[in-house]
Amino acid sequence: MRHKTIAIILLCVSVALGLTAVALGFMTWGGGIGTAEESVQTMQAAALPTESEQLPDPTVTPEPTAAPTPEPTATPWPGPLVPEQDAPMGADYFADAGFLGNSVTSGLWLYNNEQLLPTDASHWHWADSLTILGASPYAAQMSGQTFGKIYMGFGINEVNYDKTALRAAFNTVIDQLQNDHPDAIIYLMSVTPVSAWCDANRSFKRSAVQAFNDMLRDIAREQQVWYLDVYPALCNEDGFLPSDVTPDGVHFNGAWYQRWFDYMKTHYVPDGHTQPLPVEEIAPAEDAAETPVG
Repeated sequence: MRHKTIAIILLCVSVALGLTAVALGFMTWGGGIGTAEESVQTMQAAALPTESEQLPDPTVTPEPTAAPTPEPTATPWPGPLVPEQDAPMGADYFADAGFLGNSVTSGLWLYNNEQLLPTDASHWHWADSLTILGASPYAAQMSGQTFGKIYMGFGINEVNYDKTALRAAFNTVIDQLQNDHPDAIIYLMSVTPVSAWCDANRSFKRSAVQAFNDMLRDIAREQQVWYLDVYPALCNEDGFLPSDVTPDGVHFNGAWYQRWFDYMKTHYVPDGHTQPLPVEEIAPAEDAAETPVG
């Protein structure tokens, strides 16, 4: 009996201790549940990558980046100097040509024996002693006609005039022609050479002609027209017009115009060339004028 009583007491004590331990454990777990949840959330948050650290979806293929298209490069042209071509042109090329100029230019019509150039007078607009300063009314006469190319021949009469006024006059007439004939090729022809006698005895000097031609070439660049340099085809090895082909040191005979024709046949603008390169302005010069010669 005594032993049973002791056993019962020990059992009760054990049960009491067990219940106490359970209660203490529950209290500890319950009191720290918030901390435990926060710890779990903190751990989960720490385990996830931030937005900047998100890995790319391996199933998505990024769009390829197109390479930038390079800007097209303008093709330079050999202008304003008209280049020499291998194949000479015939009368068909000049059938729609118009001519504007002075008496030297008119020789192209007078000595047109092979009829390379147009024979109809409506293609020719010229006058003796005409200068670029008085050319605008003659250019206006051409406005009602259709020309595929226009040849301008001025300079010998005004070779010693003030270059500032001449530049302005050339610009005005060229603008006028370009507005009236937007599809025409405009050839600005050089002043032709003078003879050695003329150079020595008159104010129409070779140096003045060459300076004038330099100005014409610059104007051709600036105005986006073509410079037809016929001077080399008509001068001798000394740079002068041969004395035996000219009666006055400026005008010349039909045989020498044939040289001009031959030059025009092989010097023309090829297809595909349009605009010239810019040029730096040259300083204008003031010179004394002389009575026009043609």
